[in-house]
Amino acid sequence: MDITSYLKNMQASVETALQNGLPDESVRPAILHEAMRYAVLNGGKRIRPILCLAAAEVFGQAPDAAMAPAIAVELYHCSTLVHDDLPCMDDDALRRGRPTCHIKYGAANAVLTGDALMIQAFQILAETGTPQLVLELAQAAGSQGVIAGQVEDLAAEGQTPSADLIEFIHLHKTAVLIQASVRMGAIVGGANPAEFEQLSVFGQKIGLAFQIEDDILDETSTDEVLGKPAGSDLEQDKMTYPAVHGLAAAQAKVSELTGEAIVALDTLSHDTQPLRAIAGYLVSRTF
Repeated sequence: MDITSYLKNMQASVETALQNGLPDESVRPAILHEAMRYAVLNGGKRIRPILCLAAAEVFGQAPDAAMAPAIAVELYHCSTLVHDDLPCMDDDALRRGRPTCHIKYGAANAVLTGDALMIQAFQILAETGTPQLVLELAQAAGSQGVIAGQVEDLAAEGQTPSADLIEFIHLHKTAVLIQASVRMGAIVGGANPAEFEQLSVFGQKIGLAFQIEDDILDETSTDEVLGKPAGSDLEQDKMTYPAVHGLAAAQAKVSELTGEAIVALDTLSHDTQPLRAIAGYLVSRTF
């Protein structure tokens, strides 16, 4: 399949849904709603919502059927980026090629913007009337999910490289939300327990591969290509997969995890070509 065209079409659909799913910036308080739209409508890859839509597509569902959880997971993801960029967290000045939210709107407004995006995500899920979708994102996002990864990531700065710790950080800060994206698409699609389990494995494996590839790109790419400061992990003494295992081992691990993700799809009797193509794209991307 033509993965470039597929991603472009999906991105366009997601972008429209995100625009419609956010309050208009003319609604009071205007600065908050302007900041929310600024933090979200900025040209992201939209990998998480696309994975949600593609997982639902496995079971014959059109994109509209899974669009609510797709944009909910993206709004939550964007909320974490706003918070991660804050001076008290990673203190980044550039995100997706533009000044970060706190640089443009101030730190206090950025905190509230991240909070509002998070709540908007759960409102959209609640409006679907499917509690399982709300639970899926809540479990992925909470103190044993993404937030756990954020806490451990901050604590690991400057610490001795540890294989166990970097796996925990990557599993929780990144992989768990990518896995949840796939799982929510499977919920919409009506996957049976065995299918749900295999798609869960796929999501976790590709989520880990995605984060390790991010670590690699931070060391090997440029600000212009990444749309954010390259080398920031090294400057902040972040614990990364290459720091623990070396660059060559990190590259090999990405290939290994991607292969395992593809194997997880082999047991499904449905058409999984879009998911396979997305997995391949994530390995070969340059930003």
